[in-house]
Amino acid sequence: MAAELALSLLVTPIVEMTIEKVCSLINEEFHTTFGVKKEVEKLDYTLTRIKAVLKDAEDKQLTDDSLKEWLRKLEDAAYDAQDILDEFSTEVHMWRNTHRNQWMELIKKILTTLDGIDQERNQFQLVPAETQNRAPPPPRISLAMNRKDVFGREGDKNKIVELLLSGELDKEGEISVIPIIGMGGLGKTTLAQLVYNDERVKICFELMMWVWVTVDFDISKILKDAIAYHAEMKYDINLSLNLLESRFRQTFTGKKFLLVLDNVWNDDYMKWAPLKNILNQGGMGSKVLVTSRIDKVSDVMGTLQAPYRLGNLAEHECWSLFKKIAFEQAGNLSSERRSGLESIGRDIVRKCQFLPLAVEVMAGLLRGNGDVGEWQRILRNDIWDAEGENPHILPALKLSFDHLSPHLKQCYAFCSIFPKAYIFDKKELVKLWVAEGFVLSNSNQQQLETGSQYFDKLLVRSFFQPLNVDQKERYSMHDLIHDLARHVSHPYCCQLQDANDDISDPFHFRHASLLCKEVEKPLNNILHNTSKGQLRTLLLPNEYLKDLKLQTLHNMFNTMTYIRVLDLSSTTILELPQSIQKLKLLRHLDLSKTEIRRLPDSLCNLYNLQTLKLLGCLWLFELPEDLSKLINLQHLELDDISDQEAMGLKN
Repeated sequence: MAAELALSLLVTPIVEMTIEKVCSLINEEFHTTFGVKKEVEKLDYTLTRIKAVLKDAEDKQLTDDSLKEWLRKLEDAAYDAQDILDEFSTEVHMWRNTHRNQWMELIKKILTTLDGIDQERNQFQLVPAETQNRAPPPPRISLAMNRKDVFGREGDKNKIVELLLSGELDKEGEISVIPIIGMGGLGKTTLAQLVYNDERVKICFELMMWVWVTVDFDISKILKDAIAYHAEMKYDINLSLNLLESRFRQTFTGKKFLLVLDNVWNDDYMKWAPLKNILNQGGMGSKVLVTSRIDKVSDVMGTLQAPYRLGNLAEHECWSLFKKIAFEQAGNLSSERRSGLESIGRDIVRKCQFLPLAVEVMAGLLRGNGDVGEWQRILRNDIWDAEGENPHILPALKLSFDHLSPHLKQCYAFCSIFPKAYIFDKKELVKLWVAEGFVLSNSNQQQLETGSQYFDKLLVRSFFQPLNVDQKERYSMHDLIHDLARHVSHPYCCQLQDANDDISDPFHFRHASLLCKEVEKPLNNILHNTSKGQLRTLLLPNEYLKDLKLQTLHNMFNTMTYIRVLDLSSTTILELPQSIQKLKLLRHLDLSKTEIRRLPDSLCNLYNLQTLKLLGCLWLFELPEDLSKLINLQHLELDDISDQEAMGLKN
């Protein structure tokens, strides 16, 4: 029977984070001072015993539903333990009048739950990690491949450049649209980047813009992004369509431009027609280059007789790509061993069905690994014949994910709460990982450096892709990679795209993002359905102005008591309730692009706060006097406010 692309729970990093918190309490001896020494040390012992068998449990869960349920109970218990211990640590660091008996009872309750889980593990006959056959440590990696060579697309590039430069289809007042159509993973975006950066193209067009289009074909967003790309400055997403159209005409009317619309899913002509009419204002010879997986997109948008269909790479080109990545750090291999690895590698390339993305991911997985046995195990893995529930998940991608370290798995899975086609800023993402506790290190600076290394390792494995269309350091995640992230992060990550979406598993999810314009209803739904204040993350990653009432904020602050990351940017809030101080574990607060007038003094009681973002808060003219009490604050991001030193910002 073929293996299934089953859900793979991410338990190990959660347990390790909990053990780290326990060890921190032990090292600081707070557990002795507050009379919970015995309970905390027993907690450390129990978690360490469980951790020893987690590798074996996670490997076997795919074929054992009862073991998977055991892991799910363990994961929930470890999350709850983290929340309680984190809150206890915060209280004692602030030297508040902690209630000894209360904390003792809470920790005992956690201990009782974990003791029961520890007893249940005996029925599964799990093997401790130290007795398993360990793979050799992964080699150190470099980032020399970030701007990777592209194989086998020179002919495709030249044909599309010829179409762009040709004037045969040019008509006055009518834009020409050239669609590149092909299945996911073929390299349509990479090909479009090659075309975009070709010198012949740069010479031909006066203006060039690149827009990443999401599943939601939003004309205002496309126009805003096109104008902003040309002007190299941000535009308010909430500008009216009439105003955006006026600014577009001012900039582009009569000028020959190239607009790339990358990753288009819209097959509705009624949505395309208004944008087409606006683009028709461009000069003679203006072109739109579209990439899409969907044939009907070409029928709706294209002006050619047939789209440019991108095919699979030739086998020898796939092998060149694989060899370039996998053997770049293999200088010490003997000719005999290299020959053996190359023979296996060619079979792996065939397993990838000549999809460049799959080849690239597998090559990144095996990069610098000279263990013939490991290569053979990957070639023979049952997952190549997987018949999972989600046909969009390529076996090669899931196999590469399975070989990530636990903490890289956690950081990658977290990215599922961002929308498809999201543009990642490496530094901002790392700050979120640190705030969530995903990055294990001793100091704040070391955490940022370690988090940056985490990102680089995922980048080398092609879980992120550098955007090679301008000089800014930005990254994207391929749709198929994003599909995998959604798959492996369920049910702990929840993405609501519509205000009427149901929460699929309200009792388990910990990280949520709202991608809709109306956030009141889904927020209240979350507050009503989640238990124990379990939510750790709430993001509003879209730039639309979102209505948020003061009463909803009150409810949030009284309910989401364990939240670490809170994004209230681009909302209508004018003030924050004093009750924000109840968010004792909050580490990352984003109030950017709001009309907030002042910050409450109680904000200064957020002991754990690491990042406070106030960019674009045009009506905020002063900060609380006691802001210096935020001793863990590392990143204060704001526009110019005069006399900052007088307001307690001076170090």
